[in-house]
Amino acid sequence: MRRADAAFDAGDRTLAERLYRQVVELDPDQSRAVYRLGQLSRNDEEALRLFLRYTEIEPKDAWGWAAVGDKYLRLEKSVDAKDAYERAAGLAPNAEDIHEGLTRARLRASPGIEPLFGYEGDSDGNRTWRAGLGADAAIRGGFHLGGRVSHANISHGLISAQLDEASIRLEGRPNREVRTDLSLGLGRLAVPNTSSWITPVADLRLRWRSPEGAPAVEVRARRLALGTTPFLLVNQAMRNEAQLSLELPLGIPRIRVGGRWGRIETAVEKANTRLEFDAAAVLPMGWQGEFSVQYHRLGFSRLSKAGYFAPRLVETLEGGAYWDFGGENGVTASIDLGAGIQRLVLQKVKLAGSWKPALRAWGYLAADLSPAVQWRNEAEAYSAPFAPVGVVTSPNWRWFSIRSGILFRLSP
Repeated sequence: MRRADAAFDAGDRTLAERLYRQVVELDPDQSRAVYRLGQLSRNDEEALRLFLRYTEIEPKDAWGWAAVGDKYLRLEKSVDAKDAYERAAGLAPNAEDIHEGLTRARLRASPGIEPLFGYEGDSDGNRTWRAGLGADAAIRGGFHLGGRVSHANISHGLISAQLDEASIRLEGRPNREVRTDLSLGLGRLAVPNTSSWITPVADLRLRWRSPEGAPAVEVRARRLALGTTPFLLVNQAMRNEAQLSLELPLGIPRIRVGGRWGRIETAVEKANTRLEFDAAAVLPMGWQGEFSVQYHRLGFSRLSKAGYFAPRLVETLEGGAYWDFGGENGVTASIDLGAGIQRLVLQKVKLAGSWKPALRAWGYLAADLSPAVQWRNEAEAYSAPFAPVGVVTSPNWRWFSIRSGILFRLSP
């Protein structure tokens, strides 16, 4: 223990960790060695297990429970963090640091409501105004349970249609490797003063990624209404889609490959199949961002008369950049940019068209207006028929959207 403490005080983390592990092998109840191993661990889940073990040995040490609360917060398990901090505050009622942690954990664990507003427009003259309300509440295990209702008015000139959606959502990270995002609900496609149609909508997503840089896998299944134009809503256009993505490390660079299978159903024609293949070489730039070279290939099985553009083949080559900014001073921002070239092969045509510029951009900005209020904004734009927003309506399609909401945490 003396040698381990000396190495810890000298900042020799490797030696200190090795010596503290030897101590714990000799005496599993040596509480200071267990606590130090929690401090030295580079894995948040391992550190949490060690701090929990420490609280079993020293249940009346407030700082042990505070350390548990800190790790629960880093693992996005706010309800569990709140419980740990409450134990710490009960043992050290005058400790200012512990009360600050308890306030932070209670705020993150409190329910929230978020009014939502948005606008979309494209180069074909389609315009969409959206309004909605979201709500969620933290539950144990790192999950949030919530719901959302929204109303969209989609117009083209004097023609308009409406899309109403209501869904429940379970989102969370049970551990550092796995993230789930499950949404189920109903959509109502309506034409004013005529008819409406109600159908299930869903978005089920599962992501697995090892913090140590091992392969990452993402599986996703969706059913969504193609509410880009009033004509598509009148024709009850829906897309059912399954997606699989795999990311492989090659030293520092990474390779991403994936595919999507989609089936577009309408009330006026047989279902149309949409197949997509994606590949990218990625150069990570620390935790903040990455640069990439990407190739995308998609195509439809046949023409459509339901109101969307369905070429036999679309190929895109592009360079991309993703970056996270902020996190300090109450401001968080992210951007995802892509620029390249794209060409089309129309149905029943053998030769591909000429390469044309293809551009895309996405941005997110969140600002804390107070500890319990956050303003969130998201903007997205495309100038190309290859776009993940659903379907496009013309070969030279351009699209822009902006969404904004204010999240209110109902702090106790």
